[in-house]
This record gives sequence, C-alpha cells and structure tokens, in this order.
Amino acid sequence: MTASLRSRCDLDLTFPFHHHTCPADRLERVAAWMREQGLGSEAYLTGPSVATLEARMAALLGKPAAVWFPTGTMAQGVAARLHCQASGDNRLALHPTSHLALHEEEAHAHLHGLETLPMGEWPRTLRPADLPDAAGCAFIELPQRHNGGALPGLDELAAIKTLAASRNIPLHMDGARIWALPEAWPGQEWPEICDGFASVYVSFYKDLGASGGAVLAGETAFVDAARLWLARMGGRLVSAWPMVPDALYALDTRLPKLPRFVERARRIAASVGPCPRLTITPDPPQVNMMHIRLDCDVAMAEAARDAAAEATGVWLGNRFWHFDADPVPTLEIAIGERALDADPDRIVAAIRVMSDVLQGDHSTSA
Repeated sequence: MTASLRSRCDLDLTFPFHHHTCPADRLERVAAWMREQGLGSEAYLTGPSVATLEARMAALLGKPAAVWFPTGTMAQGVAARLHCQASGDNRLALHPTSHLALHEEEAHAHLHGLETLPMGEWPRTLRPADLPDAAGCAFIELPQRHNGGALPGLDELAAIKTLAASRNIPLHMDGARIWALPEAWPGQEWPEICDGFASVYVSFYKDLGASGGAVLAGETAFVDAARLWLARMGGRLVSAWPMVPDALYALDTRLPKLPRFVERARRIAASVGPCPRLTITPDPPQVNMMHIRLDCDVAMAEAARDAAAEATGVWLGNRFWHFDADPVPTLEIAIGERALDADPDRIVAAIRVMSDVLQGDHSTSA
C-alpha cells in the first residue's frame, strides 16, 4: 500500500533529494562531465580527478591535506583510530545521537578497539560542560542530524574548541552535512568553522547528491596515515569513477544552491506556523533540514503521512525516526533540488494535513 501510494505522488521529498536520480541517467551525466573535463581512466585513486578533488577540499576546509574515502563510515573510523592512537587513550567521546553510536553497528569498537565515552544529552546540541576531562578524541557533528540539523551557538562552539585544546583532546568534526553551515552562521566560511578541529569529514552524497564518497581532511601527517588505513581497509578502489567525478560535478552545480535550499526550508517552516500535535524542530531551521515531531504513535504518524499524500500528492517521507531515547515519531525533511523547484505551499499543505489528521479531522483537502 505504502509503495503504491508513494508512486502516485508527483512530489517525493525522500532521499535522494535532487533530480537525475535514475542510475542510468546519472551514469550518462557522469560520462558527459568526464568528457567535458578530459578525464580518462585512473587506477587505484592515483589519477587527476582524485588529486583535484582532494586539493579542492583541503583548500575549501582550510586544512593542509585531504584524502578521499569511498564511505564516511570508513573515513570516520580511521579518524577516530588515529586520534586515539596518537593520544594513547582508546576512549572516543560521542554524543548519544552520533552516527557512530546509532548507524554503524559499533564499527569503532569492533574494527578499531575503541571504547565509547558518552558526552551530552540527546535532546540538545553539545555544550562546553559536556566535554569529558580526558578522551582520545571527541566527535562533534555539525549540524546535529538527529536534532533536526540543530547547531550550537558560535560562542559555545568556540568555548568547546578552547576547552578541548586545554585538555589535549583532539576534536573531529562529523561534517556530513557541513555544506549549509555558512548560512547558519553568517560571516563564517568553512575554514573559520573548521579551525580548531584536528580533522574534518564531509560527505558528497547527502546534501550535495553525488553518488557516494567522502573526504577526510587534516594535517599532512594525519592524512598520510589515513591514506595508509584506506588501503588496509580495502578502500583503495581500482577506479575512481563514477563517485569522484560525480562529486566534482556536485561541488560545481549544487554547492552554490545551498543558500536557496536553506531559505526554502525556513520559508516552509514559517508558513506552517503553529499546528496542534505537530512541532518543527529547530524552528526556524538552521540549515536545509528540519524535523517534524508528531504527538502520536508510529502507526498514527504513518496514517497521517498517508492522508497527506492522498490529499496533496506530496510524499513527505518513508520512515519516522523512533528511538528508545527519543520515542516521539519524527519525520525528517531535507531540502534539495526537488523541493526547491516545487511549489512550497504544497509542502506546507501536506504538513498541515498531518496535524489535522492527528486532531481527528479526516475531511482535509489540499
């Protein structure tokens, strides 16, 4: 039923969030991009496209060097390992909502022998007081995905950096969705934001919509060591395409659109306004993401989403986040090309239908 209903909707806001998502179309686009750029065959990540991407990301993030990884899980595990090894402390400080804690099957423990050191509380972003007295490394996710893309204040972040330095705790940024941060903190570009972090990870497939891949940036010796672990873990792929050329394409074509994605997210949230039994967090959105929290159980949340789809032709999402530490059904909406090109009033109407259904009003219309 769900798949059939989704297929009847002409606006689908689920991942991937951009156009040209058909695999065959994507490959054709990558092929055209490679021809335009004069890119040919490359063996074992040693060709010009990888070198170009790594140099570009090092400069963009304000770090001396960067290394491409096929997945963020691999990149962040390597970063944690190297920092903890250098610190002589196998304790990895993680917020309860960290991707490593929730979505990576405890890879940092099983592959790298690291112990989780909890810091902070689920409902909020990290504060200076949450930083442990000692740890091999502390991970900070910016923005914090499971709080709807929420961010600490710039002063709070600066205080965390200063405190970590005084305690000799290397900071690593989980910057999977780093791309919209300059919109959240006007006047701050990526090098200023990344300053004080020993290493930074970014994803190319999440907000930018490339077919995959990640970069880990930091000091040259750190990146050289990470490159060695990339090979040891089977990440030295025989060919860089389609992921690396696709990432270069996404940087050129989608990164400039991030300010518009953020503006659209804020417009939608503001237009929804107060809705009984439904909360948008954070409000206003700080980046191009928001979470819609519903005052009901998961089954009722799914019924409300389905009613919104029937009434408006907008498919808001496939699943609702629902964790033991945060049992409120939560729908994640990220703004990309498809939402940017759509009529925002349709998205607002779909969200309002969910509120109406939760109040027992089944006579809604778009």
